[in-house]
Amino acid sequence: MSEDDRLIYSIALEAVLSAARSLHIDINELCETAIESLIVVPSGVSPAVALAINAIEKAAEVLDYDDPDAE
Repeated sequence: MSEDDRLIYSIALEAVLSAARSLHIDINELCETAIESLIVVPSGVSPAVALAINAIEKAAEVLDYDDPDAE
């Protein structure tokens, strides 16, 4: 995957999480549930899954930082 592709997916993930927040969905709960769904994969946590989990966590952190109402 190219650096441009990574940037595009990162922006897309942040946009989806931002949209979820605007719909009053608990972003922390959403991210935790998504991460849990990745961890239960029978083959275990592959390097790609670990990177995906990291990307979810980073995207959620960015949104918390930008959210003036975040605790």
